[in-house]
Amino acid sequence: MTCAEFLERYTDFRDGLLTAPRELRRFARHVAQCAACQRYDAALRRGVSVLQAGATIEPSPEFRRRLDARLARERGAHGMVPARAGIAAALFVAAALALVALEGVRRPPVAQAPVLPPVPFLKPVVHTGVPFVSFQDPRASVFAGDPAPDSAPERSTPVEPASAGR
Repeated sequence: MTCAEFLERYTDFRDGLLTAPRELRRFARHVAQCAACQRYDAALRRGVSVLQAGATIEPSPEFRRRLDARLARERGAHGMVPARAGIAAALFVAAALALVALEGVRRPPVAQAPVLPPVPFLKPVVHTGVPFVSFQDPRASVFAGDPAPDSAPERSTPVEPASAGR
């Protein structure tokens, strides 16, 4: 077990929420071997036991009256919002609305893709018994193959690029 795992699951271990014997042995073994986690465990157990052993604190009978008087004073001091704060808030809202309106009116130009001319592209054809694909004239039969594979480029058919219709 690493110290990070120990610290991550320590609360469950200390509170008795871990019930699996294997996990309990892992935690006990780590505490026995790691001095830093041993100090952490001891300090936390001492702190929890001191808190549990402490007596309940009872406020004095005057405490409630003094607390109510103090709260009333604080509410009175901060109850009114200065006029400058209201004006500043109104100006802020007006500026925000102006920016939103300006952004809505302004439209950046959209870039247009250039129209490309058709280009000749040979059709791929698979030959029987050949482990690769060759490129031939698209008018040639796929099954028969091209009788003249070294023919001139004028036999190829232009293929429209994707941007040609735009």
